[in-house]
Amino acid sequence: MKFSRILLAAALVATASFSAQAQHSHKPGAAAHGHKAAGETHAHQSPHGGVVRTAGAYHLELVQQAGEVHVYLLDANEATMAPTGTTGTVMLLTTAGKTSTAALTPAGDHLVAQVPAGITVRTAIVSLKAKGKSLSARFEKLDAAAKTGKAVGAAYQCPMQCEGSASDKPGACPKCGMALVKK
Repeated sequence: MKFSRILLAAALVATASFSAQAQHSHKPGAAAHGHKAAGETHAHQSPHGGVVRTAGAYHLELVQQAGEVHVYLLDANEATMAPTGTTGTVMLLTTAGKTSTAALTPAGDHLVAQVPAGITVRTAIVSLKAKGKSLSARFEKLDAAAKTGKAVGAAYQCPMQCEGSASDKPGACPKCGMALVKK
């Protein structure tokens, strides 16, 4: 019993060390953006209910809707930026192992791509040219969210892998009470 507690403690310390490296600062006036893990999953709420990934000094948020993929360009504080002059594509990898590429077109405060009928998207790779920079982000396990109806953005879970413990923010496991850790 003592050995398993020591092993659990070591795993939590290792997870905390890894989480600290993936954390980043969003403090106003910070000299540098502070990202260390490109494409990381964000633990905070996404502005539009999708999945947020780091893309250079910016963030990209992907939201799946019926027959479409919506992509939002976000600044360092995760505020939506107008896509004026932004061009890009999204490569869609399906559950059947096929790929297709769709152009992203401006639609108000975001970009939209049409998803071919009858496919289930597993992974989306977004490539943008925005503000004179090339940005890209990979969004995985999108089919899992479609099956469960839940957002893919859950970035925290119980270290004991308790069922139903996934969350998009820190907290305690509803089953065992342990602190949730970043995935």
